[in-house]
This record gives sequence, structure tokens and C-alpha cells, in this order.
Amino acid sequence: MKLRALLSLGPFLALLASGWPGSAPAQQFPSKTVRLVNPFPPGGPLDVLGRTLSEQLGASFGVPVIVENRPGAAGGIGAAEVARAAPDGHTILLTVYSIVTSNPHLYARLAYDPLKDLAPVVALASFDSVLIAHPSVQAGSVAELVAYAKANPGRLNYASAGMASPGHLTAEYFARRTGAQMTHVPYKGNADAVRSVLAGETQVMFTPVTVTVPHVKAGKLKALAVYLADSVDVLPGVRSLAAQGVEGFDAKSQPSWYGLLVPAGTPKEAIARINGDTLKALRDDKVAAALRSARMFPIGGTPEQFAAMIRDGHAAWGRVIRETGVRGE
Repeated sequence: MKLRALLSLGPFLALLASGWPGSAPAQQFPSKTVRLVNPFPPGGPLDVLGRTLSEQLGASFGVPVIVENRPGAAGGIGAAEVARAAPDGHTILLTVYSIVTSNPHLYARLAYDPLKDLAPVVALASFDSVLIAHPSVQAGSVAELVAYAKANPGRLNYASAGMASPGHLTAEYFARRTGAQMTHVPYKGNADAVRSVLAGETQVMFTPVTVTVPHVKAGKLKALAVYLADSVDVLPGVRSLAAQGVEGFDAKSQPSWYGLLVPAGTPKEAIARINGDTLKALRDDKVAAALRSARMFPIGGTPEQFAAMIRDGHAAWGRVIRETGVRGE
């Protein structure tokens, strides 16, 4: 092409470089406040993790990172909101495993497709859970609890964060494995469920360790078993379910973790930035200490590794749900 022809294209090339009239230039990440959407009520372990993480991410991003609670529908309301958000990295789902692993098996219809509408960013942490009981319950071990439940059918009510919540699934799985007869009482969130056991409104509950340790140490709750391993540093002397003869409660059978997801279609550059800054935050002394005190175990890794965890969890929780017969409302 002759030089004169190239020069005549100058205004057109400049127009291409700046975008068509009225069009917005490609948005850089981060360029505004980042929303970290927690699909559960305030006060639970996921909320504690999110607010600890948001401070570190805000410092790394150079923009505010705010936690917004959008509870309801076993996490489905918050997940659907993120799935519909602009795929630019500024809306992030702070998720627990159930959103993408068990919910697809529990609900015939979801307002989001967990495997198509959300993209994995990073696995934050796995966590240990505990079987707690009100001090009035006449049991000091799993065997004694099961014996009491069998001898007194209908006397034990167990709390959960809601129908088809992780605590509901785990308790039903426990009942199937042990023959314990207990009645489910769902609450609107984990914090409310724990308060019900503290008040004696319900008698037992399966819940993450995070929110129970102070109450156990104060004698307001009894810890009968943990899931993953014996000699939990924050609950010394409390044995695992497996050590007490109950099989099927381990990281492979019931993988339990928290992670970050973004709307599908989010640019790889934004995902990489969120992933890298989150990994940095997980190494921060303050965050690491908060995780340890909550009995959470940092995971990290790449988006691809997180995607594999989601696939494995989807299969594992499918087996649990088929065994329990639990279905979402």
C-alpha cells in the first residue's frame, strides 16, 4: 500500500485505537470497589473468613473490598447474583463447597448453573467440623450419644443452618451410618443454629469448629467428635468420628472447603490477579493466624486445581446425598 493511502487511513486507525464513538474502553481490573458476596448470613465461619480476607485484598488491589451478605435458598440467592453480575472481576463469590458440589444434586432447578455460570479462582481453605451437644445431653462420646438417641427416640433435636445445608446433610449421613434417631430443626444460618444449641432449644449439631471453640472452653457446649483427625489443637482430647468407629467422615468422603468464584467469562487477567493477590493474603501472618484459630487449613493453588477440586467434590457429595435421600425444598 502506498504511503499516501496509509496516511489517508490515519483518522480511521485512530478511531479504532480509541474505540467507536460512544463505546467504553476495556475496563482494567481493579478499577472500582470490589464486592465479595457471602451467600449466607453474617456471623458464620464464612463471614469471619471473608472479612479477614477483604482487608488484605483491599490493600493489595488498592480499592475497597466490601463483604456483602446475600443469604437465602441454601446459598443460591447470592450465587445467582454473582452469576448474573458483569464478568469483570469486581464481583466475587465467597463460597462454601456446597454451592457447587452438593446443591446441584439437591435441587431440581437452580437459579444458576454452578458448573457453567461460575468460574473457579482459588481454593481458600479446608476446615474441620465438630459434633457439639448441649451440656444437658447425657453423652460424653459418640457411642454414648448414639445409645441415648436409640433409647430415647424423638428426644434429640439437631440444629442446622437450613434445609439441605451442609449441617443437615452431615447429620442425616451420621444417622444413617449409626442408627441414631434425631429430629431436624432448621434455622436461618449457622449462627442462629449454634445459638439454639447454646440455649438448649436443640441438643446437638454438626458445625465448623470456628464458632464453637469459645463455648466449648467455657463449658457451654460439649464437643463429642471432630471430623478429620484426633488431637485438634483448639479442642484437645476430642477424638475424630473415625477413631470412634464411624466411617465415611473424612476429607475424601465429605470434602469441605471455602473458595472464590467469579462470573463465567471474567477475563483471565482479572482471575490471575485475584488468584495471585489471594495467595499473597493467605501467606500473611494475620490471615494465617486467623485461619489457625478457626481450625482452617490454607489451600491455595491455581484456578485449574480448584476446578479439579470442584469436580471431585461434586462426585463425592453426590454419593452422600444419594445415601441420605435428602432433597432441597
